[in-house]
Amino acid sequence: MKSFGTRWILILTFFIGLTLGFFIPGCTLLAAVGSDKSETRPIWDEGITYLFTILTSGETSFDVPKVSGLLDFAISEKGSEAKMRPGERENATGAYFFTDVKAPLSKVVKYAYNPKIPAYVTLPSVVRLGGWQVKPTGTVASFWEKVGDVKVPLMMRGVEYEEITPDMTTGAYYRYTMDRLMVLLRYREKDIFISVTRQKSPSTVGRKGAIIGPDTDWNYFYSGQKGLSKTGLGWVDSYMYDAFSVSILFEPGASKTQTRYMAFKWLRAGWGGINMVKQENIMEGCNRFAFGFKKVLESPQLPEAEHLIDVYARIKGLSDQDLTAKLLPIGRALRKLSRTDPALLRRDFQDMIESGRYLDGMSREERENLLMTEWMKLSLGKPSFLEKSL
Repeated sequence: MKSFGTRWILILTFFIGLTLGFFIPGCTLLAAVGSDKSETRPIWDEGITYLFTILTSGETSFDVPKVSGLLDFAISEKGSEAKMRPGERENATGAYFFTDVKAPLSKVVKYAYNPKIPAYVTLPSVVRLGGWQVKPTGTVASFWEKVGDVKVPLMMRGVEYEEITPDMTTGAYYRYTMDRLMVLLRYREKDIFISVTRQKSPSTVGRKGAIIGPDTDWNYFYSGQKGLSKTGLGWVDSYMYDAFSVSILFEPGASKTQTRYMAFKWLRAGWGGINMVKQENIMEGCNRFAFGFKKVLESPQLPEAEHLIDVYARIKGLSDQDLTAKLLPIGRALRKLSRTDPALLRRDFQDMIESGRYLDGMSREERENLLMTEWMKLSLGKPSFLEKSL
């Protein structure tokens, strides 16, 4: 009993909240610190409930009046004050946050919600792998082309899979699937883009990973071993049980040079069926992905979306032999780091890298992701394991 109690205390001490779904981009993210007790039902609640209801309902029409309270909150001063707390929803911890991205709405949507651009391209600090498990269907696929010319609400639904990067405290990473609904509509003279996601079932068990060097360098290690990387917690079977979010994007000013991104997010994660997530855990994750998203979207060196799509297609078209050759400089860099970086000094991690089993054991998709991510870093002027562009 003493041993079990000690492990329980360790988990409560070290397990931090995990991020999921579409991670909310931003740099300065403001968390809610209080609640509006004057309202028995917040102005935004009906809209949130409606969006989660139609996420998987298959409805082809969108009832704008049902989200009017939510959208009024979003575009009002209340939405930018962030002085409210969503509270728990279906036993999941809630958080509300927002930021402004220095890019027009059409650009943000074109890069971040483009079915032809993997999520990890714009979210390098939080997403390892991602794609459509069930291809999206609906009234439009290229939402960015409709910004400024929205006549009636446009919708698209699909099912995505996603695997996240290692958690900053536990080193664990997870894979899951989620339903996604995207809507573009015109409301009070503003084009508004809405993204709704919900995890379909518990994630895969947490596996041991590591952040190599500063997290802002976007270098990660994935062992494939079950458990947490935190010393003494390698035995823990942790999961992301449920996560759901509503993100709202619009241009707050007339200049159309920036996009406001706000989101309501709920998360339930832990072990033994117990939710260990606190609001500050979610916000910590938001600050993490925020840096990466803004670094990509606001970079003057960001390649055109069409060029990104072309490079991604060329990588996918490489033969296994050519892909292996492209990864050689990455393997050399990892072997060097395994002898000096504190996160890789574990004998089991070192052995995987030194023997070549690490890169050789990756799936085709994981190898493609690694090459694409390094190419993106090189394109943006960040340190990369690649010696030259593709």
